[in-house]
Amino acid sequence: LKCFGLVRSARVMDHMDHMDHHHHHGNMDMAGNVTEEVFCLGDGQVMNNGFQIAIGSAQPCALFLFPGWVVDTPAKYFGACFAAFLMPTVIVLIQILREKVLESSKNSSRTFGLDALAAAWYGLQMMFAYFLMLLAMLFETGIFLCICFGFVASFLLLQRYKRYKGVTGEKVAMDGAPCCAL
Repeated sequence: LKCFGLVRSARVMDHMDHMDHHHHHGNMDMAGNVTEEVFCLGDGQVMNNGFQIAIGSAQPCALFLFPGWVVDTPAKYFGACFAAFLMPTVIVLIQILREKVLESSKNSSRTFGLDALAAAWYGLQMMFAYFLMLLAMLFETGIFLCICFGFVASFLLLQRYKRYKGVTGEKVAMDGAPCCAL
């Protein structure tokens, strides 16, 4: 069935049946018929075949990290792009907190507790880094560009913060790049 396109046709029909049982979100044409404006198609997909944009009645909807988080409206698409833009900043903020904990452990007798706290922060930092990797693997153009712009903005914020704190040179680089730095 899949190779003949029948599975996709069945999904479209199921989607249309589902919409018929609920209220319509569309415009009325001159004849009084309701025309559907579908943001995207389906119940969420990961890993497109190359970069695409998940907007349009023929494009599959993106699934944002978790089942049920389907990006199927303009507001959800904006929210997904905004979240993807902010995630690198979250990574940088966690990195700053982790560095503060490690710095305070240098002058403390409670090093195990502070090292454990720094390890927990590092684990959280890596979780967000892998979330970004998974979002990049959606191959959804808008979300991918927001991730890239988010890394640029967060690096700039980190550099400005470190310059404000008086740290220069190689210490300005971001630790914990997604998937690579362990």
